[in-house]
Amino acid sequence: MARTAIDWTRLDPDLRHMARCGFSIKRQARKLGIAAITIKKRRSVLGLTKKPVAQERTCHAS
Repeated sequence: MARTAIDWTRLDPDLRHMARCGFSIKRQARKLGIAAITIKKRRSVLGLTKKPVAQERTCHAS
């Protein structure tokens, strides 16, 4: 049995809004009716992860 494709163009604005409001991934999944792992993967694609991005280390010798 085939599953239907997710229309991300319609769901991305809602996903961004919920991320800004601080909704948990689990809560977003319940509201949108999508699996939590799918929400987590899409948030990482959109750059909405909560992990701080590792920045390049610069050394300034004095």
